Amino acid sequence: MRQRLWALTLLPVALWGCGQPPLVRENDRHLSRMLCEVGEQRVTLSPRLAYELPGPLRHTACGTLKSGFNYDKRRDVLSVSTAASFSEGSADVLAASLFLVVESLMDGQEPAALYPPEAFLQAKLAAMDLTPSKARPEAIEWRTVEGLHCLRFFDQWHSPGGVREEELRYWCWENQSGLKQPFLVRAGQRVAEGKPGLNLDRDMLQPWFHSLTLNRLAPPALAQANAKLRVACAQAKSRYDQGLPWGDDFPDKRLARMRLQYCGY
Repeated sequence: MRQRLWALTLLPVALWGCGQPPLVRENDRHLSRMLCEVGEQRVTLSPRLAYELPGPLRHTACGTLKSGFNYDKRRDVLSVSTAASFSEGSADVLAASLFLVVESLMDGQEPAALYPPEAFLQAKLAAMDLTPSKARPEAIEWRTVEGLHCLRFFDQWHSPGGVREEELRYWCWENQSGLKQPFLVRAGQRVAEGKPGLNLDRDMLQPWFHSLTLNRLAPPALAQANAKLRVACAQAKSRYDQGLPWGDDFPDKRLARMRLQYCGY
């Protein structure tokens, strides 16, 4: 049985009683809304993607510590989650029990964003080889979903406190928006051991993909997205030329060199 530490960066976690910022807010970078109020609305915040939230996230109780619906305007990332109370030792923890994250990958932060599908997979596998002690996904496979060519990862972990966590990740390539990079959609759940939970493919991602509309980016938005990728590529090239690290890599710098190759250097 595979385990990992409970302190996850993947899912937002807060102790009961901790002070929280206002649940509903908006500024030039972030937007937060109450999921219970907007869950039934079609999500049209991204210039690239429009979709409906899957059923389990459309009708939720209003939270008091978490808004449940958060959008990063600069990165074009939507994060939606529901919360539940879990016991971990002597502590009661409020944590995301069900989540969906949608990333357009237009900000240049994904090193392999410009890779064609097979090279993308090889880069992911090579990155895993850097940390052989870390468990690999239980399943890695190619799937065609609603006509899209997608790479599917399935992960499952078991916490010492008796909680099972599952996550599905789909990177999908398309030819409608004008972008070369894939988009990423992730769905996950945290349930007590022995309870069935949801079928993440059937209950979360299949409905999401069925509702998905891909938008052709307007010329200014397309130019802006490509400019962000060029900036990220130039930063990677500068660090490589200076001998500075750019994330974990092999001694021969094969991941950095692969990235620069697909950046056009």
